[in-house]
Amino acid sequence: MSRRLPPLNALKAFEAAARTGSFTAAAAELGVSQAAVSQLVKGLEARLGLALFERRGNVLSLTQRGAAYGPVLTEAFDRIALETERLAAQPDHILTLACGPTVAMRWLIPRLPEFHRRHPRFEVRLSTSVTVEESSTGSLLANGLTAAIRLTEATGLRPDGLMAEPLFTADLFPVAAPSVAARLRRPTDLTGETLLHVRHAEDEWPIWLRAAGLAPKMGTAGALWFDFHAFALQAALDGLGIALARRPFVAEDLAAGRLVAPFDLSVPKGAAWCLIYRPGAETIPAFEAFRAWLR
Repeated sequence: MSRRLPPLNALKAFEAAARTGSFTAAAAELGVSQAAVSQLVKGLEARLGLALFERRGNVLSLTQRGAAYGPVLTEAFDRIALETERLAAQPDHILTLACGPTVAMRWLIPRLPEFHRRHPRFEVRLSTSVTVEESSTGSLLANGLTAAIRLTEATGLRPDGLMAEPLFTADLFPVAAPSVAARLRRPTDLTGETLLHVRHAEDEWPIWLRAAGLAPKMGTAGALWFDFHAFALQAALDGLGIALARRPFVAEDLAAGRLVAPFDLSVPKGAAWCLIYRPGAETIPAFEAFRAWLR
């Protein structure tokens, strides 16, 4: 993505002058002369084709557009400064990774001992917060995060400038405890059974039911609802009903017979769990070791 940005020094000069209300104060802060600040601001105004300051004798005041532009730059420079401090303060043997509770509980945590056996000097710190607004540019990897594992349809270079490498798909299929699965010969046998739903994935059962030729609202009357897939899968293990699963989350339970997949139908959801990171993170030893291990 091409960015048409004004010169950084001009932006710094205007931001400092707008924040302090004075070319003199801005010059002192930036370590340059007052004349230099004035020239940089004039150059920025010429490039933008509009006035950012009103100059009346020795009185300097922001125009309406200048007053709107200044706080935007202040926030951007503050964010850059904060992230730079966090980056410099984080040792290269530490990886801070964000992933949802289900990915952590049902897939990653059981495998982490192997990573630590192979790479004992690296430390993985997990954050399982699911409140991050991924549509805000760059916010997915805020707060010092090195990388994240998220369900997404975008792979490769994302619109927010982050890289997304696929790990596994999100194909859906029903699972149940053996005692429940024994009653299920064909999809129509789901009638009257308890379907286990996840609140932030309300579309998943309708997707599977439509693919099976059934009414998408079937089983909603006696349904149980959970906040996370991990809870729905645990309810299925406990015999409370039928949950929708992804293969990596239940592979060991299926192999051990704790869960049964009663039907052959597996429906793609059109997304994949991906490792998401900033370009250049490959130079961080802990991240590159973790990335290679995931592959």
